[in-house]
Amino acid sequence: MKIESKVQFFHFLVNTMLLLGISLSGVAAFCIVTQGTAHPFTSKEFLFSIFNIALLSIIFIAVHFLVKKTVQIIPGKNEHIDELTSFMTRHAFGQLFDHIILDAKRSLEPLCILLVDIDHFRLINEKHGHDMGDKVLLMLSQSIQSVIRASDITCRWEGDTVLIALKDCTERDGCRLAKKMLEMIRQQQLITHKGKNITITTSIGVAQMISGDAAESLLVRAETGLHSARDNGRNTYAVGYEWILIDYACNPIF
Repeated sequence: MKIESKVQFFHFLVNTMLLLGISLSGVAAFCIVTQGTAHPFTSKEFLFSIFNIALLSIIFIAVHFLVKKTVQIIPGKNEHIDELTSFMTRHAFGQLFDHIILDAKRSLEPLCILLVDIDHFRLINEKHGHDMGDKVLLMLSQSIQSVIRASDITCRWEGDTVLIALKDCTERDGCRLAKKMLEMIRQQQLITHKGKNITITTSIGVAQMISGDAAESLLVRAETGLHSARDNGRNTYAVGYEWILIDYACNPIF
């Protein structure tokens, strides 16, 4: 049952019980049936009935409040978070990325990004099924989270590609982290539905923000590094270079 349906059901149930309780107590307030003969309440019986009405009202209002609070904390689908990896979605990260770059420029702190891609992911899906592909992505997510800092921002950039923004991180530090990440992922063993162990490897592109960088140019260099890592046999990392490095050599900002 969807969360919206549960909310409507709970509200209907509680309101129905409340109305029913008040109605029954109201009827009882006028008469009581004894041996098939109805007669008016005495003053004590009337006060007792009023007390019951008030008590029922308090109980059902309290239940209604608790149910409403409980339903409010039921987690729904978050369009900003990828459900499988728990990383930000590409759309959400795209809205944030420009601010990350601007903050780095204002603070004069280095900013580095990593583009992490699973080697031969399509082949894994075709050979072992999409469930295995999901296990690989989950393993990648856990491995990345085990080596990054709390301040680092992760995003599921594409199906099998993760983008990581590393604040206050130089190119050299980014390369160290990429190497550590490669080793962590290589150590993981996954078991297929046929009981076969498989080892997953990744290729990583590294790029540091330089003078005049915007989100697009920084991403282009990270993609260049990723392609270089693939061309070098995969299971490695490479720094992305571009003509803009000439500007960096003349006007270093870090």
